[in-house]
Amino acid sequence: MKRILPIALAITLLCGLAACTGESPATSSMSTASSISVSSGISAASGSPASSQPTALLVPSEAEGTGSSGEGSGSNILIAYLPDGDGGVERAASLLQETLGGDQLKIGDDTSGDFSSYEFVLLGFETENSALPEEVQSFLSANDLGARTIYPFVTGEGNGADSVFSAISQLAPGALLGNSALLFPPDAGEEEITGWADSLSLSGTAYVPESGDGNTVATATVTPHEQQVLYLWEEGNAPAVTEYTENNGGYSDDPDFRPYLTSFPVPEGTKVKGAVLICPGGAFQFRSDQPEGVDVAEALSALGYQSFVVDYRLRPYTQQEGALDLARAVRFVRAHAEEYGIDEKDIAVMGFSAGGILSGEMLLNFDGQINGTALDEGYQPDRLDEISADAAACGMIYSFYGRLSVGTTDVGLLRSGNLPPTFYCYGTRDPFYEQFLANADAAEEAGVSVERLQLDGMPHGFGARGDWIPTYDSWLAQIFNGN
Repeated sequence: MKRILPIALAITLLCGLAACTGESPATSSMSTASSISVSSGISAASGSPASSQPTALLVPSEAEGTGSSGEGSGSNILIAYLPDGDGGVERAASLLQETLGGDQLKIGDDTSGDFSSYEFVLLGFETENSALPEEVQSFLSANDLGARTIYPFVTGEGNGADSVFSAISQLAPGALLGNSALLFPPDAGEEEITGWADSLSLSGTAYVPESGDGNTVATATVTPHEQQVLYLWEEGNAPAVTEYTENNGGYSDDPDFRPYLTSFPVPEGTKVKGAVLICPGGAFQFRSDQPEGVDVAEALSALGYQSFVVDYRLRPYTQQEGALDLARAVRFVRAHAEEYGIDEKDIAVMGFSAGGILSGEMLLNFDGQINGTALDEGYQPDRLDEISADAAACGMIYSFYGRLSVGTTDVGLLRSGNLPPTFYCYGTRDPFYEQFLANADAAEEAGVSVERLQLDGMPHGFGARGDWIPTYDSWLAQIFNGN
C-alpha cells in the first residue's frame, strides 16, 4: 500500500492559485492523558515574497534529508520556533528534529529568507489564548510561505487549534495549514511529542508503483477490491515538450519521476455509484496528496465512488503535460469500467486549486479522442488512446477554469469546450473568492450547468474539511443517475 506524504499546499498571489500555476491559457481533535491536543487544521492562500537570507541561525539535522534540497541539511522540513522562558518550545523543536530530521531555525528579529526549498514548516511558540507573539507575526509577514504546509506546535494556556490556524492563515495566506496541530503543556512527555511528529508522516519515502512487469495502466491486471498504484505511461513514452534532465534543487520531483495513480476502492458491501479522479493542488510546485488527495478519496470511496488520486507532473513540466496525465487516468478507468462496477459514462474529474486548473485544462483541450500526439509528435499512441477521456462532471474545489492566478471570463472559450456540469466550492475568506464567482458566472453564461457551494469564513486550501463532501455527493449522484 502506498504511503503518501501529507502535503497540503496552496497558491501564491504572484505565481498563481495554490492550484493555479501553469503556463497554458486554458487553464478532530483528540487529547492524550498528558493534555497534549492534536487537532485538525485549516489552510489558506498566498503571501508576499522575501529574497534576503535568514539572519537567524539555521541548524541542520544530522539525519538524512527527506526531500528537495533546502538551506542546511537538504531536507524538505523546516522547524522554526520562538524560544520561551521555560525552554519547552526549544526542547520540543529538538525532539521534532531528532524524529523527523529537517533544519531548525530560531526565530529572532528580522528573521526573513528564502524558504522555497521547504515543503513543510513546523512552527513553534508559547502563547495564551491563541494570540500569535509579535516575533511570530513578523516572521510570517516577512516570508513567503506560499505552497508550504504549516504545522503549529504551541504551548501555553487557553489555546485552541482552530484559533491558532486562523491567526496564522491571516498572516501567511499563501501557506496551507496542515491537518494537525500540537498543543502541549511545558511538562509534556518525550514520547507524546515524538508520537505527534511520527503521526505527520513527513519523513520517509513515498511508495510508488512496484518495479517489474504489469505496473502501468496499460499492462496491469486490475484488482478493483484492492488498492493499486500504477504508472500512467510506459517508460520512455510519456508525451512531453519539456526537456528535464537535472534537478538543481528547485523542483519537487527529480527527472526520473513518472506520473501515477492510486486507487481507493469502494468498501465491500457499499453500492458503487461511479468513479472520481482527484487532482490535489500545490501551485504546480508540490502535490498536496494527503488532505486534498487521500483524505478526499477515502471519504468518497466510503460513499460509493471508486476513487483515484492522480499524481501528475509538476514544474518544470507544463500544465498541458500534466493535463495529459489526467486524461490518461480517465482512459484507464473507462477501459476498466466493468471491472470497477461502473457505467463507463459515470466518471468525474475534480481538483483542488492547481488540481482544478489542471482538470479544466484537460476538459478544454485534451478530452475525447485527443491524445499525446497533439502535444508531442514523437509520442507513440497505444490501445488506451482509443478510449475517450471525456468526463461527466467536474469538481472545482477553490479553483476555476483558467490559468495562473486568473480565472477566465471568456464565455466563448468556455462554450467551445463543451464542458460538463461543474461543481464550485469555495470559502469567503479565499483571496480568489471574487474570481470564483466571476468564473462560475461565465461558465453559466456559456451554457455549463453550474452548482455552487459557498463556505462562509473558510479560507483557501480546506481540503476535506468544511462538510462540503455530502453536498458534492448528492450533486454527483444526481448527475450519474441522469446519464
